Amino acid sequence: MKLKEVTLEEFLAKKTEFVLQAQPVKIKNAYPQMGSNLLDNLCEELAANAKQSQIHYLTCGSETAGRYFYNEQLNGFNFTVASSSLAQFFSLLNAQSSKPNKQYYAAQAIPVEAVFSKQVMSEICHPVLANNADVRMWIGNQCNTAAHFDFSENVAIVLAGRRKFTLFPPETIGDLYVGPINCTPGGTPISLVDVSAPDLQRFPRYANALEHAIEVDVDSGEGIYIPNLWWHSVQSLSDINILINYWWKQESTRQDKPFESMLYLMSFMPSLPLEQRKAWQSFFNHFVFRTEDSSLAHLPTDLHDLSANITEEDREKVREWFKSLI
Repeated sequence: MKLKEVTLEEFLAKKTEFVLQAQPVKIKNAYPQMGSNLLDNLCEELAANAKQSQIHYLTCGSETAGRYFYNEQLNGFNFTVASSSLAQFFSLLNAQSSKPNKQYYAAQAIPVEAVFSKQVMSEICHPVLANNADVRMWIGNQCNTAAHFDFSENVAIVLAGRRKFTLFPPETIGDLYVGPINCTPGGTPISLVDVSAPDLQRFPRYANALEHAIEVDVDSGEGIYIPNLWWHSVQSLSDINILINYWWKQESTRQDKPFESMLYLMSFMPSLPLEQRKAWQSFFNHFVFRTEDSSLAHLPTDLHDLSANITEEDREKVREWFKSLI
């Protein structure tokens, strides 16, 4: 499937529409000033204008091929965490560029506002995208990130290097072989399948996920919009890759905790008898998910209770009531 391409101006003009449709798009000419010839200047400027003396990064050996992942027992990881100045980190990357068996480094989710000066912020952050967004930077050499999802809407823009994104819609979760939910490399569950070299004998259902996969290459100055809960694997392909991303939530969902609610239900629902689970599945489909508009068609609109007429004050009362129960 080919991803729809829009300019940044087109994306911003129809941002709400894209979010409601929950369809990823590639953003052309997002940062037209970026290009490979600007890499050295960009690295120097970032290092010179870092406010914090240390950043944290992940590192793994040549045997991993840059795949930051679990150990064989799935109870730990194949990488270690270290820290250095940003200038030292760029030196580490440069030292590996010509090595056939290189060490891999990744500084992930660097909080831009906390780490960099206002001058850098003004030069690399788009003012509209950055408004009410959590702005992060990702720097490293070649990297193979497992498919995972975010809890927020996400616009990611490549400042240097080249990245390959592989996207899967949320409904493919059953074919992605999700790893342990209480032990994750980055906070959210990941797929155990290596997107770059899938083992279909071990993970045969992954072939179904591939039928819905979207692959897209994103070069310097280009970007991509990834909807909330879409699975995405990211491969960084250059010796030095720099990406900036903007995470944000719709105003109406900022206080909601669907994932935490799911974790709470997971703590006891699976232990109920099968027939009870099936019954609750029907109840949740009817009262909560309501993918069909007909579920309330027989009621006057003023009797649509919690589903449609709830105010923020009512929401807070429900939250407090629920807290009192648990």
